Amino acid sequence: MNIQKLFKNMWNSYSNLNPHVNRVLELFEKHEGGPVKNDHIALRTFNHPRINRDVLAKSFLDSGYAPVENLKFEKKKLDATYYIHDDSDLTRVFISELKLEEFSSDLQSTINSMIDQITDDELNKYDLCNSGVLWEMITKDTYEKLRNESEYAAWVATFGFIVNHFTISVTDCESFENLEQVNSFLKDNGFRVNDSGGEIKGSVEQGLEQSSIMSEDVSIKFSPSGSGKTNVPGCYYEFALRHNGFDGFIAGSADKIFESTDNIKSKSKKNCILTSEDSPDYDADGNRIPLPKINMTREQWERLR
Repeated sequence: MNIQKLFKNMWNSYSNLNPHVNRVLELFEKHEGGPVKNDHIALRTFNHPRINRDVLAKSFLDSGYAPVENLKFEKKKLDATYYIHDDSDLTRVFISELKLEEFSSDLQSTINSMIDQITDDELNKYDLCNSGVLWEMITKDTYEKLRNESEYAAWVATFGFIVNHFTISVTDCESFENLEQVNSFLKDNGFRVNDSGGEIKGSVEQGLEQSSIMSEDVSIKFSPSGSGKTNVPGCYYEFALRHNGFDGFIAGSADKIFESTDNIKSKSKKNCILTSEDSPDYDADGNRIPLPKINMTREQWERLR
């Protein structure tokens, strides 16, 4: 396998799990009248020595990528590195890791027990970064406990090693002049834009402006087998506009972009009629568990979830 094949497989895993990103790409390609370029991809992991960002980066380094800069996200308790290749047609790669030592002993124990299940053979695979869940699927209760401490930890524990997001390079688009136009285009087509810290993160002066849509829910079968399905936030799509030849990332902006997988915070607070389509749970046959029609705000519903 070569790096181009790896990226293709990563896109396939990402888009199969999150079908809405295919519609985003189709809309942009139609608007542009042709293919769009990717600015960067992002991967998530933990700072455990067996699967930290250095381990996840190995395939990229072996393929000619080089680390450029280390970034710190104190509020999110994350460190990250981004990598570039001499071939400008190859996308930037951004890998972040959660600092386990800054969390509770319960969270650390849960994550460590997951990592202990990964075999050395799996860790040595070229496509480790696209291998998904390499441990026994966690329970719904474990997911909720992890999420209470770190949405990031819960996401990685649920989805494993897959791309968290791809990023359309608005810099290389001809039909959009700025991110305001991009965000309006997205909202006009029914997508929710991440407004944490404002819809546009960064500035022209900083050299990088970013925006993203919120992740959509995907159905997950948590352990044990036969317990039905639960809707949890999946992956999202980002949009980047670079200025003045700036090639890096801005920690303050990326800090807010991370919240694109925390879609519960962002859902509309307007009153809504809730039906079985809003149910977060499935029965053993894969059918949504019906809900009575209830008139309440989305915020009230999310608290009940």
